[in-house]
Amino acid sequence: MRTTKLLLVPIVSFLLTAALLELSLPILHGRFAPYFRQRIIASKLNADDARRFFSYTPGKGSQYAFVFDPELGWDHDPITRDFVATKRYLAQSYGDSFVQGAEVGSEETWQAHFERLTGAAIVNLGVGGYGLDQSVLKFEKYARHYPTQLAILGLYSQTYRRSLSYHSFYYFTNNEAFTFVFKPIFVKKNERFELIHPPCTDAACIMEVLSSPDHDVWRLLTRYDYWYQVNQKKPVAGFPNTISYARALPEILRTRREGRGAENYFFVNPGALEVVEYLIERFVDDSRGMGMTPVCVILYAPPDLKLIKTGIRLDDQLLKFLAARNILHVDTAQYILDQYRYDDDFEGLRAPNGHLNSRGNLMVAEALSKGLSSMGILGH
Repeated sequence: MRTTKLLLVPIVSFLLTAALLELSLPILHGRFAPYFRQRIIASKLNADDARRFFSYTPGKGSQYAFVFDPELGWDHDPITRDFVATKRYLAQSYGDSFVQGAEVGSEETWQAHFERLTGAAIVNLGVGGYGLDQSVLKFEKYARHYPTQLAILGLYSQTYRRSLSYHSFYYFTNNEAFTFVFKPIFVKKNERFELIHPPCTDAACIMEVLSSPDHDVWRLLTRYDYWYQVNQKKPVAGFPNTISYARALPEILRTRREGRGAENYFFVNPGALEVVEYLIERFVDDSRGMGMTPVCVILYAPPDLKLIKTGIRLDDQLLKFLAARNILHVDTAQYILDQYRYDDDFEGLRAPNGHLNSRGNLMVAEALSKGLSSMGILGH
């Protein structure tokens, strides 16, 4: 009897521990959500939310609102930031939030700093969350509205990664906000890139797509959306939670241990670099065809700069491509590394949510001014 009791003690202890762990793990779901499969539950789709997304009327929202665009997936209203019709502009700039100037005021973007440094203004057409594909397509859609000498394309790691995305729900960690949001994607067929547009222009269509597991759109995602493919390989969170977390733990530990430098965070597969090169060449050809000089400005977040400082360049192949094609470009990292004198892993350039703060944008403006001067485009 005593032996039986001795055996029961560790068993009961184990069961209590397992039960406590099972009940506690759901508390961590929000923190570790990116490591588990994300799913759209048809019964929870809200048709009113879909209608609000597709029926926004430009000019009736906030000062800088997020709106549906049938060609670009989404855009901002207004489509430019701080544009002044009576001002003469040297350049127009396209890209994601690092071009838009997220987290800083109108006078703290790199375009505003550049104007104070040089006296030359730049139209800001950056849009938060954009892939390089959307940036180039927005340029093609609006470039002629803003005749300028230069066309600037902002290159940033996330814009490369997002170019492999079709349904943005599977890319962004705050994915519920992107439930109804698709973007255009360029895919390679028969050795040529073809454009696949967002599948819907109204709420009824998107509700049908997301509620129908056999819809053709899911086949497109399975074949072409890299982030959807990655998502489908992740474990499903839920009971039993201990098993779900045990399956996710190797990836959690690997990511925490290795960080950005362990694999090519910028170009996650061979197709990523290929489509980025295609998009840059498309932008260059279109710019020249419109009589503008194309310039690529390569932008980095503080973690990227920290990695470059150690001697690791995840975009070295891209730099070689730009040089081989004689495409004018400004590598802001080189300037910042030469000028930044603080031993704080570039945190002095970081805004709270990871973008560049005013000081970081000033360094971008300085790098651009120096680069354009060396190209003979600026007279100083």
